[in-house]
Amino acid sequence: MSKPDNLFTRALTALVEGRARRAERYVAQFERDYGKNRDRVNGR
Repeated sequence: MSKPDNLFTRALTALVEGRARRAERYVAQFERDYGKNRDRVNGR
């Protein structure tokens, strides 16, 4: 079942993959914004 042939299954799979990619981009942006620089005491 490497390629689902049902239209509903393909649509659902695309939706899940899209949300996973969006979550990965969100986490990467969060790490860039609030990552390693936040362990400093004074934040400068």
